[in-house]
Amino acid sequence: MDIQTFHANELEPVLRALRAVAVANDAFTAAERDFVQTIAQIHGSSVDIDALEPIEVEELARILVDPHRRKRAVQLAIVMALVEGTPDEVTERAVRALAGALGIAESGVEVLYDISHGHTLLARVEMMRRMRDTVRRNHGFPGFFKTALQALGFAAEDPGLAQRYEALGALPPGSFGRAVHTHFRQNHFPFPGEKHGFSAIVFHDLGHVLSGYDTDPEGEIQQAAFQAGFKRQDGFFFLLFGVLQFHLGVRVTPIAQPQRGLFDVKRVLRAVERGAACKVDLGAGFDLFAYADLPLDRVRAELGIPAA
Repeated sequence: MDIQTFHANELEPVLRALRAVAVANDAFTAAERDFVQTIAQIHGSSVDIDALEPIEVEELARILVDPHRRKRAVQLAIVMALVEGTPDEVTERAVRALAGALGIAESGVEVLYDISHGHTLLARVEMMRRMRDTVRRNHGFPGFFKTALQALGFAAEDPGLAQRYEALGALPPGSFGRAVHTHFRQNHFPFPGEKHGFSAIVFHDLGHVLSGYDTDPEGEIQQAAFQAGFKRQDGFFFLLFGVLQFHLGVRVTPIAQPQRGLFDVKRVLRAVERGAACKVDLGAGFDLFAYADLPLDRVRAELGIPAA
């Protein structure tokens, strides 16, 4: 998910549209100001946020014509609507009007509608559907039935695969492979091939190692954002997932407990930017064993991941 995407003549109109979403409820909070400011800074621009006048969606549609950048504007507007938590209906309508004017069909708009109208279960169903469609595209995905059996401990173990991961612990300290081994063992995660271990989300754990984000709730929302950045297909799902799960308290996955109020705008958007700079999609066939014996910092540099 590229976040530094708007052309110079498009950036200010998009920022004006984001501010218009924020002030739809007649308030412009410090966190919402940070959101607009950070998007500007990611584009290398310094803008007086308080001087931005709201823009009519029809005017933005005349300026912003590329379908990809239109979609990104709508997605950012959805996230903007969630900065302060559960949005009201007037904010949801502002986002819907923007999506309609730009001709963008983004299911996140429906999620926003459900959240703003108290239909949490419907929002969860839509997010689970999107998670299914996103995860099944990962390289080597074994299917949901086999993944469920692995997670529940009913699938046959694979000692050879488990041993490949265990052998990473013999690599030198500071190496990528040793860091992966430490991440799994310190967090008491089973390796793929072990009982309850499954390969479907290894890319998520590799993201933790490469990004440096912790596995506590504050780290998980940043890791979700980093993941949104490096995913080449529907990265926005992961950003929306992180905000819902760790900021609005909507439980999308049974693996992590839902949390509230953890959307640190600057850190989360920076995490998206770092992920987008990664040269590979870690879920699209990235081979950790090919890099295992290299120093972790060198792997980060080769993949283009900026320092935290």
